[in-house]
Amino acid sequence: MATVQLKNICKVYDGNVKAVDNVNIDIKDRDFVVLVGPSGCGKSTTLRMIAGLEDITSGELYIDNNLVNDVPPKDRDIAMVFQNYALYPHMTVYDNMAFGLKIRKFPKEEIDQRVREAAKILEIEELLERKPKALSGGQRQRVAVGRAIVRKPKVFLFDEPLSNLDAKLRVQMRAEISSLHSRLKATMIYVTHDQVEALTMADVIVVMKFGVIQQIGGPLALYNDPQNKFVAGFIGSPPMNFLETAIEADGNDLYANEGTFRLKLTAEQKKTLTPYVGKSVTFGIRPEDVKFSHANKDGETINGRVSVVEPLGSETHVYIATSKSQVIGKIDPTVIPKVDSDIYLIPDMAKVKFFDLDTEQVIKAVK
Repeated sequence: MATVQLKNICKVYDGNVKAVDNVNIDIKDRDFVVLVGPSGCGKSTTLRMIAGLEDITSGELYIDNNLVNDVPPKDRDIAMVFQNYALYPHMTVYDNMAFGLKIRKFPKEEIDQRVREAAKILEIEELLERKPKALSGGQRQRVAVGRAIVRKPKVFLFDEPLSNLDAKLRVQMRAEISSLHSRLKATMIYVTHDQVEALTMADVIVVMKFGVIQQIGGPLALYNDPQNKFVAGFIGSPPMNFLETAIEADGNDLYANEGTFRLKLTAEQKKTLTPYVGKSVTFGIRPEDVKFSHANKDGETINGRVSVVEPLGSETHVYIATSKSQVIGKIDPTVIPKVDSDIYLIPDMAKVKFFDLDTEQVIKAVK
């Protein structure tokens, strides 16, 4: 397989619209890298530049240590799987998978071997004589993946391949593509707006916003150690709760004061946030890092009124309206509070992240 390197890659459209801004990514051989972010963040444009379907305005793109900025797509030794499958409706599954090899003049015997090997891997051997209109969405997606596999490319590119599938099938196909990556030991670059797909499939996640990389890292690293408020809010479901709180001193202790409640900071947080005494910061806590309390405890609980309750079987999501914002908590499924009742939640203060109100960067200890 191959490495892929993006060095200072930019894409500027007419009218000086910058879609991708100085992107640097170093993708190792056999990595599964997911580009994730909201619509319009530049992830698909980045993928299309790797594929050669978009011109690069500036910067350098290397595949297997070869500069490919001006290399045509057909000569880059990549295979792309699209969102809409892009199958030929008049051809059988076999012919759709074989088409790319036929136009490259591969021997008939090798084409047959490759197609049947890919069909076996994807468990679509019985579908080879059908046409796309006779297939389900999941089967069509398998055929699209099979068409890429038969190429035996250096790099596989996936552009939101599961977005047209229903929720249950998306979960199944996520597992299948991850398994495929393990079996093929291939370099794969995958674009999605779905952070659950990113967390469950990736070796490395690249989070993008407005064409700029916000953070690169493994799924757990991004989840547990987000570098800014955007990454913290984008990675995780339900998203992290954010509250604007003032850092205030009370004797030898520091508190994060939201107005109707205040929370005592840990000794480590006290060291980090001492420069922010008298200032406001963003307090971030994930829904799973709070637990239900029967009583209001100053310095320990978030107090509010229940606005929505979502029993999900394994857990209950509770939406709590505070004086200034809303907090989501994941609590024990046996606890189902009533709407409009008062509620108290104890956040795990060791899991809290604080973000600078102006820069939105995570506040770290001064070394």
